[in-house]
Formats: sequence, C-alpha cells, structure tokens
Amino acid sequence: MAIENSYPVVIGTAGHIDHGKTTLVKALTGQDADRLPEEKRRGITIDLGFAHMPLPSGRHLAFIDVPGHERFIRNMVAGVHGMDAVLLVVAADEGVMPQTVEHLAILRLLGVRRGLTVITKADLVDDEMLELVQSLVSDAVHGTFLQDAPLLVVDAVSGRGIPPLLRHLEEIAGGVKRNVETGAARLPIDRVFSVKGFGTVVTGTLVSGRIAVDEAVEAVPLGRTVRVRGLQVHNQSVAMAWSGQRVAVNLAGVERGDIRRGDVLASPGTLSGVELVAVELELIAGSPAVVDGIRVHVHAGTDEALARVYLFEGRELQAGERAFVELRLEAPLALKRWDHFLVRAYSPVFTIGGGIVLEVGHHHRRREEGLLEHWRRLRDGDDVLIAADLLRHAQAPLEAREIASRLGLVAGEEGDALARVPSACYLDGGYVWDLGCFQKWVESMRSGLSAYLSQRPIKPGMPIEEAKTKFAVNWPTRLFRGALERAGIIFDREWIRLDETPAQLADGNLREVERVYQAIRDQGLKPESLEAIHERLRVATEQFDDIVERLFLEGRLLRLEDGLAISLHAYQQGRDMIVGVLREKGRASTGELKEVLGVGRRLAVLFLELLDRERVTRRLADSRELVG
Repeated sequence: MAIENSYPVVIGTAGHIDHGKTTLVKALTGQDADRLPEEKRRGITIDLGFAHMPLPSGRHLAFIDVPGHERFIRNMVAGVHGMDAVLLVVAADEGVMPQTVEHLAILRLLGVRRGLTVITKADLVDDEMLELVQSLVSDAVHGTFLQDAPLLVVDAVSGRGIPPLLRHLEEIAGGVKRNVETGAARLPIDRVFSVKGFGTVVTGTLVSGRIAVDEAVEAVPLGRTVRVRGLQVHNQSVAMAWSGQRVAVNLAGVERGDIRRGDVLASPGTLSGVELVAVELELIAGSPAVVDGIRVHVHAGTDEALARVYLFEGRELQAGERAFVELRLEAPLALKRWDHFLVRAYSPVFTIGGGIVLEVGHHHRRREEGLLEHWRRLRDGDDVLIAADLLRHAQAPLEAREIASRLGLVAGEEGDALARVPSACYLDGGYVWDLGCFQKWVESMRSGLSAYLSQRPIKPGMPIEEAKTKFAVNWPTRLFRGALERAGIIFDREWIRLDETPAQLADGNLREVERVYQAIRDQGLKPESLEAIHERLRVATEQFDDIVERLFLEGRLLRLEDGLAISLHAYQQGRDMIVGVLREKGRASTGELKEVLGVGRRLAVLFLELLDRERVTRRLADSRELVG
C-alpha cells in the first residue's frame, strides 16, 4: 500500500507545569485529557492523558498530554516515543521555565523533529510582556528543531489564536508520511488495566506495523505469546490497527499483574529484552561529566532501567560531547538498532543526555580491532559494509538471523544487504560466510585431512566426529556436512577422506592388514575378543584399531557386538547353514540353531541377531524363520 494521509498523526504536548497544556488540548478537542481523580482534584497532570480530534481535511489527530512537573518526568518521557510532532507550551505569565528547557532537550534526544511553539495564557499579560516572552522563547528554541517552526500566541479560555493553530496542525499532519503496511508490529505499553467481562487491556501508540484481532503477539521482555482478543481506536472497535494509531488492545492469555507499562507488544520473534547495548551517547549542555562505570537511569519507549555506562573513547565524557559507549542494564529493555533513549543521573535524578541504539546483546572488548569503525557504520546506516565486515571477521559461518540481529533488522530483512555483498557465501541451513574465509577453511580442512591420512595410512578415513571437533567445533552437524560436500570431501559412513576410495596400502601395511584379518578368519564362528587378538598379535594399538576400522569399511569384518567380530567368510558359512535348516524346517529355536552352528548360546544369540539385522532371519519369541 502506498503511503496514506488518512492515518492519524500523534501530537504531544511539552512544557513546564501549569503552563496550560491540558487546557489547550481541551480547547482543541473538547476532551479533558486528565483522567485520574487526583489530577482533577489537584488541577495538575500527573500521568499521560489522551484525546483526539478530526481536522477539516479528514486527517485525525491523536494527542498525548504529558505532565509538566519535574517529579513526573518519567511519565513525560513515556509519552514522547510515539509523537510525530510536539506543541511546546510556554505560559505568557511565566515564560521559559526549567521544565521548558528540560522537555525541549528530551524531545530532541528522543528523536522528535516536528512541532510548534505555543505561548498560552496570552490574555493574562499586556502586549509589552507578551513581546518579551516571545523574544525569550525564540532564544530558548534557537538551535533546536523548533528554531524555524511557527511561534503562535493563543489563549485557550477566550479562543484567541486557536484557528491559526489548527491551520498549522493541518500543515504538520500533511507532512507526516507513514507506510503503514511495512515493518513488524511494535506497541510500547503506556497503560494496563482490566475491564470486567473482558480481562486485561493495554494501551499505547502503535509505532510500526499493524495488529489484527485474533492474531498472536509477543509481550517483551516478558517473553510470552498472547492473543489479541479485541482492538479499539479512539473508542471504536476495529478489526485491525495500523502504525501511528493510539490503540487499546484486549489481550487473552495474560493477567493484568503479569504485564506492565514499559512492556512492548511485538510481532513474535522480532524483538527481545536485552541487558547489553552499544549506543552513541550525547551529553546535553550543562550536564556533569560522565565517568567510566557511572550508574544512570536509562529511559526507552515507555520503560526505564538502571544501568552502568562503560566508555570506549577515553575515560570521561564532557557536557556537549558524544561518544560510543556500552550500557550494561540491570533489567532487560526491549531495544533494537535506531531506537532513541534518554539518560538521567542516578541521584539526584535529572536529564544528562541520550542518543541512539547501535547494537544490542553483544559484548565487546575496548581494544577490539575495528570496533569503533563498526559502530560508525552502524550509526551511519551502511548495512552492506557492516554485513561484509561481519562475514569477513566471523570465525565461523553466521546464521542469517544472527546477521539480521547485528544489523538491527527483523530476521529475513537482512537479504537485501547480503545480496549486495559480493563475497557472501551461502551454506546449508541458512548460514552465510565470507567466500575468502570459507576458502581458507576448505584449504585448512583438506590440508589437515591429508596430513591425518598420511600419518594413519591404514585408516579408511578420518572419523567425522573427530574432524568436526578439530575443524568445526560447535558447528551444527548439518552445516558441517554441507560445508564438507561443498569442499568436495567424501563421506563414507562415519569416515571422511579426499578420494572416492581409500588410498592403496603400501606392501608392509597390506601384510599387516592381512595378518590381522587371517587371525580373525581362522577363528571362524568362535572368535576371541578384538582385544585378545590385539595382544596376541602384538600390533601397535593405533595401527590395530586402524586395521579393524578398514576391514569393517571394506565389509570383510562384521560386528557381533562392541569388541567382537567375525570374518565375512565365517559369516557366509554360518548364514548358509542357518538358511539351509530354516528352508527345511520353516522355523527353529535358538537351541536348535546353536547346535547347527556348533557354538555356545551367547555366540549363537549374537550371530542370530546379526542375521536379523541383515534381514536374513526374523525372530519369533525364541525361534527364527527366514525373511520373505
């Protein structure tokens, strides 16, 4: 679907306490965004409030009204993540105040890039005072995303300036473009409550993707899949909600106490809670310096967690500077690449900076080669170079979904970047590696296998598990086998080698093989253990084991049980005797067949079980009959 203008635009408020944010929203929408009894009693906004209205064009506006008191900054931050634009509100009778400045910094750090500045309560001051406040507000927004935005004067009580404000909101709404059908669903939760007869309900701004009734979503970082029982947008039941809408979601499969503000509803498998995050951190003007290991509050989406900051460029970060750092969170946050976050001092709590997430879930060492360049590419969005770097520096093939994770993408979205990496080498099971790395591995594998077989010339090949341990430890078996096949290495049951058939034996080795084989053949159907034969023949242990393996591979020995084998000649003789008896009698007991073979019961049972495995005979209680 093409980008549409019929989907709502989310407008947030910001500004100091008692500067008229809620009154302004009510003047625009006719709705009181203060919903809590305590808010109505005290006359101040404590938590997020919501309202909505249609514009003359038919475009819908959804308002998020945030608290202005410094004690409720965490609630204000929870409302910023879903804003398409903001109304920075400054009261004419007070002018720029501390939370005006802090809210403006928070909006910038969390990625808000559109909005208007509104001076409210204009009827409470004279023209001279109003002109002074306008000048002070212009100075405050200078150098920010609101520098060139309109500065409007309104009075919500008298209605002064409301029509021009609506016209500017229409312009803002027309500039918001959103492709509502792309991306995984993601809804940070800002309210949780229960409704009698319906159960658990959560609300939030759907920041990407879409959610439909009866589909499954995952609550992150809770890690539980739940079902969407019902949806409402602006108090109207809908079958589907789209990116940009304020949504109430009735959930099945989760109790109210199990889910909280800060959790995220997401398409299953597309988001996870992480405790290790690489970011680019920027400190705002006036912030104290951040030193290595300092403890801070991290806000992202509607959630927050304590964390420690570890610097990778020096040991101290000064106000106004930015640097790559690692945040080690004390509780998981649902984060991915490009997410904005806010950092506040541990105590006393105030805003010191913020930035964007570059990488999640991967720990790095400070001296790691190429790390800062890797993070720069993540920051600058150079996914092709990042993917090429990942493949080139990987010690083993990477799963495509791991590459997606490192690029901050949903599994399956990495294909475009990989397709533009000329050196990408695709292997079985959805694994990818750099072609040069794979070719070096093949050379090492073939060289190692050749050296092994030259040292063990009697052996029919290298045991595949031994090869895996030596050349591909921790590789999935399917990946290892696929890589061997691509390398042209031959499988022969549990052995691998370079040629279709085992190498020809030198005369001395051939004589040893025949000596061992003859010793086992001479015992017929009454073999000694392989250990006893080994001791009697006084062959070196490694050589004896290799000879036995080769004889098994060639089919000249057959295994009765571990450590006990008979020659092919003895097997054929015993088989022919058993087949002759059973053809004559139809069925015979183990005792009868034991006499035919001329061996004890234990050896007879082992030999008959071998015939069963070879599908010559079939067991019926204590008797045997021929198969077919």
